[in-house]
Amino acid sequence: MAEEIRQILDAETLVDLDKLRQVGRYGVPDEVRGEAWKYLLAVETADKANELSKRQEKYERYQGTERQSTDILKRIRGEVSRYIRARSKMPFQSKDPNKAIENVVSAYLTQYRGSEYSPVMVYLSGPFAYLLANESDVYYCFAALMQMVEEYCNHVNMATRLSEFLMLFRTLLPELHNHFEEEEVDFKECANSWFSYVLAKELPLECLLRLWDSYFSIPNGLNLHIYICLAILTTLKDNLEELEQSEIHGVLLRLPSMDMDHLINQALAIRDEVLAKRLSDIENY
Repeated sequence: MAEEIRQILDAETLVDLDKLRQVGRYGVPDEVRGEAWKYLLAVETADKANELSKRQEKYERYQGTERQSTDILKRIRGEVSRYIRARSKMPFQSKDPNKAIENVVSAYLTQYRGSEYSPVMVYLSGPFAYLLANESDVYYCFAALMQMVEEYCNHVNMATRLSEFLMLFRTLLPELHNHFEEEEVDFKECANSWFSYVLAKELPLECLLRLWDSYFSIPNGLNLHIYICLAILTTLKDNLEELEQSEIHGVLLRLPSMDMDHLINQALAIRDEVLAKRLSDIENY
């Protein structure tokens, strides 16, 4: 797989994005993931003409971006410290991941002045600092993901997506839903975090990276997110039904390592089932 992707990326004049997406949806090995993501997120263009000058221009533009005020930097720094501390054994490509993430989030807030700081930004930029040594690459990939998330939320607002998710949870997993009610689990709070952070806060990093391979490779990949969340509940159902309230919260907010290939296939099957049911309901109306 790595060799196949490397051949696509090393094309002399034009990167075959269709082929990269086709391969990438099934997972991208760590050694080529950072570079592949830059093309999947359109940070790098498929046409390699003037590639070096384009990179230099982006680098200079990023370096020229002002940073945030001391008060906001202090909040960013605190969240980054917690994020890195929880992943201290992970081999980040950034030489100083704390500083890289802090700078990237600060630059983003300056560039997109309508945005307010949220800890979500640290968790969404962190995986790029893990994969990429160049800070400007981290910034542009993070900005591209933020745009994806914004478009995802603008298409259908977050409250509506959450309502749909909770309705499907109740319909598809009634036994687990009843158990949560019996244990008085505030699942809406957990679900809100799953959607706001795109699971970047809850999933182990290696699982998150595999999930994002598919999100970045599939057209409108974030539309799969609701079904990924349902697949997680399906996978953990038997274990969760044996737990009490506090234990359930612990699992939902710090998810265990899972077979992501199986989970993604399960999510696709759930999506097909839901869409087929809706089509049947329309035809029978």
